[in-house]
Formats: sequence, structure tokens, C-alpha cells
Amino acid sequence: MSIKKLLPDPEIAMGMYDKLYNSEHAKQEIEQNIKRITRIYLLIGALFVVSVSAALFQTVAGEGSGFDLAGILILFATLLFIVYRNRYGWVEKQIKTTKESIIEDFPEFTDKLILLLNAGMVTEAALRKIAFDYKKSRELIGKRALYEGLSNLIDRAQQTNSGLKRELSEYAVKSGVRELLRFSAIVEDNINKGSSLAEKLEAEGTLLWMDRKKRAEERARLAETKLSFPLMLLLLSLVIITTAPILLSL
Repeated sequence: MSIKKLLPDPEIAMGMYDKLYNSEHAKQEIEQNIKRITRIYLLIGALFVVSVSAALFQTVAGEGSGFDLAGILILFATLLFIVYRNRYGWVEKQIKTTKESIIEDFPEFTDKLILLLNAGMVTEAALRKIAFDYKKSRELIGKRALYEGLSNLIDRAQQTNSGLKRELSEYAVKSGVRELLRFSAIVEDNINKGSSLAEKLEAEGTLLWMDRKKRAEERARLAETKLSFPLMLLLLSLVIITTAPILLSL
């Protein structure tokens, strides 16, 4: 079997990234992922050779048995299977992180768009203004998935003359983010109605901020749950330390 079949398929990975990333960025991420998986396979191979050599040496010396070698074979076969099954895991993790970032930034993005629409700008000009401002401040604030996607779809619309509305709709569908799908539908229906669009986005913005607040509360509860386990272990260790001398003296 070719070693390439054990590695992530670039075409499949590119299809998973699709329009969430621009093609150049996606290619770089895919190449890095392939190198990462290759290094893991090489490390497993090197450990396998060392382990098998040690097991054979012990068997020849009469200190080991065939069961040791069989156990090593099963262990490393399992490791290879796990790595193979999760070879797209890094891509899936990045996509999940990107979607979470889009959802997190969406209320702020909606507020910016509403302000520009209320200032008298048309929808396409407002979106271009937001993308332009982001590009100027990108080095200071770092890359943000939502604004990167907006910049990429605006660039594609200019290069292909496909229309910003169409690119926004495709980006929303490919992202699979519910909030972005709703936003795209609202923009499609009201792209030429500045004041009407602003009113609908204000109502949508209120929902987005409420959802963001709920997610923050859920993360806080999850953090409390995670902290409770080490506290329980600490309490258990204190109980053992306190009661151990009494139990031993009985």
C-alpha cells in the first residue's frame, strides 16, 4: 500500500476547507497537516523498530516470549489505525474553531454594518468599508475568521464579477453557521433597502447579543465543572492525610 494513502488527501481536505479559507491559506494548512501526520508516522515507525528489536533480543536471550512481540505488534497497529482514522482531525478542529470565531464576532460585525447603513451608506459599500478597515488594522488585532471571509468574498466578487450578494450567500451556505445563513437571507431580501435592512438587522443584532451572552454563561458553567474535579481530588487527599494516622494506629 502506498504511504500516500495513509496521509490526508489534499483534494478532500481542500473540499473541507472550501470557502471558509482562501485557496492559498488552505493549501498552506493542508501541507502543514500532511507534514505533521508524516512526522507522527515516522515517530511510530522508529519506536516500533526499537521495541521489536528489544523484544527479539530478550527472546533470544531467553528473557522474553512471543507474547511480548505479539503485544508490541497489536499496540503499534492500534496506534497506526488511530492516526489514520484521525488524519483529518486537525482540519476538522480548525474548521470548528473558525466557525466558533465567526459566531463570536458576528454581533460586533452586525453593529458596525447597522451604523454604516444608518449613516447613509448602501449595503455593498458598507460591507466593503468594513473589510477595508479590517485589512488596515489586521496587524494590530490579528486575523479574524469572519472578517477574513468577508474580505475574501469581496475580492472574489471583484475578480469574477459574480456579485457580492451571490458570494455572500455561497459563503454562508459553505460555512454552515446558522447566524450567517440568517444574515445572508436578510441581506438578499433587503440589499437595496437601506433603512429596512438596518431595522431588520437591529432586531437580529439583539438576538445575536443574547445568544453570545448565553454562550458566555455556558462556558462559565463548564469552567466551574472542570474546576470542581481537581478540588474534589484535593479534598479527598486531605481526608486521606487526616484519617490515615488514626486508621494506622488502630
